[in-house]
Amino acid sequence: MRRITTTLALFGLSLAALLNPTAASAASDVEVTSATLVARGIAVDVTITVTCPAGASGGAEFILRQRNGDRVAYGSGWSPVDCNGTPQAVTGRVYAENGGLVFHKGIALASGGFELCQDGCDYPRFEGTVRITR
Repeated sequence: MRRITTTLALFGLSLAALLNPTAASAASDVEVTSATLVARGIAVDVTITVTCPAGASGGAEFILRQRNGDRVAYGSGWSPVDCNGTPQAVTGRVYAENGGLVFHKGIALASGGFELCQDGCDYPRFEGTVRITR
C-alpha cells in the first residue's frame, strides 16, 4: 500500500511539473498604457506595454468596456505580438460592437489576453482601467 501511495504521489508531482507553463512561454509583465479615440468613437486604439521572452510570438486580444449613459459600450480587437525580451508597445484597434454605442473620452475597462508560443503555448490575461483620450 505504501509503495502505491508513493508511486501515485511521484506521478502527480511529475505531471504537475510537465503541465506548468515554462518561464520561456509566459508573459512576465503587461500594463495598459493608453487608449485613443478613432473615427469619433467608432473605434479605440488601445496600447499595452508587454515584456515577454525573446522568440515567443502569438497574438493579443483586446476588450474594452465603457459606461455610456445607462448602457455599456463594448468592443474587441486583436494584434500580433513578437517578443524580444524587452518592454514593447503593442497596439490593437478595438471596434465598438454594442448596438451602435460609441466610445467617448473618459475612463474605461481594458482587458484581454495573449496566446504566446515558444516550445508550447501560454495564455496570460490582463485587465486595467484606462483613460480614453482623443
